Amino acid sequence: MEIHLMGSDQRVVRCARVSFARDEKTDELRDKRLIRYLFSHKHASPFEHNVIAYRADKDEWLSLISQIDNPSVQVYYSGGYIFLNLRNAVNVWEKLPDEVRKKLKERFPTTHLIVERRGRVSDEELFGVPYTRDASFVKEKLETSSGWVGLVDKLELGTDMDYYTFVVECPLFVARQWMRHRFGSYNEVSKRYVGTEFLEFYIPPYIRKQAKTNKQASVDEPITNSKELLSRVKELISNAVELYEEIINSGGAKELARGVLPQFMKTRFYWTVPRISLDNFITLRTHEGAQKEIREFALRIKEMVGYRGTDKKNLL
Repeated sequence: MEIHLMGSDQRVVRCARVSFARDEKTDELRDKRLIRYLFSHKHASPFEHNVIAYRADKDEWLSLISQIDNPSVQVYYSGGYIFLNLRNAVNVWEKLPDEVRKKLKERFPTTHLIVERRGRVSDEELFGVPYTRDASFVKEKLETSSGWVGLVDKLELGTDMDYYTFVVECPLFVARQWMRHRFGSYNEVSKRYVGTEFLEFYIPPYIRKQAKTNKQASVDEPITNSKELLSRVKELISNAVELYEEIINSGGAKELARGVLPQFMKTRFYWTVPRISLDNFITLRTHEGAQKEIREFALRIKEMVGYRGTDKKNLL
């Protein structure tokens, strides 16, 4: 059976540890324990950044989904392949072909053991099982004026459901626009966990003019008092950070203290997305009406992995 996998045991860990801005850290035993913890406590989203595709016909796909009575499980079919992420695979574990589960054991040995044993695995047993890692933090990284985007991995089979994982560092307002694109998986830095050790801000070179013909867009020209206003923006950020630190140093909760931080603050997130959704993102976010900052990201992504126009199959 032709089987293709994207990801590793470490990918699960990285997409969980980004909450703490520690996705570049590696500690094998702690990583294995974390996978066990995630599984046992149903923290499912980090598993979604690993993808399985295997050759099958539509009848096999329909047979599989006809056996599933869990409405949250998603299994896709495109170009002669069945696609599902590792979270969905776990939820239909016993219904997967034996050959697929064998490949999962090879690619995700730690995760496989934990799933097979339903989380009942001792530290000693975890220490003895292999643990797979990503070859690198990112395969390609490109800068923009407000941050950067890195290609973590891709699974390209020439289908509309080819998959890509990116890690993105950008201002909050860009991330919130990005996450309007819901056909994909996200895991992000959380200010509930991370304090001043991950506290960076984007300052634009000037304040752009509002477009006269587009209520939501800008014109790439500075307003007359841009320099003065940017100085006040920097002062506002400085005061917000000072108040943020004061709340935390007074014993206040990070989850409340973060409320005073401006949207110029940067965040980091992992995004795993199928090609048809990626093409939709590129179409919408490279449009001249898109915000300049997110348009730059969309152009960098297009530069890295291209655009195929698969989104044109959708009427809406």
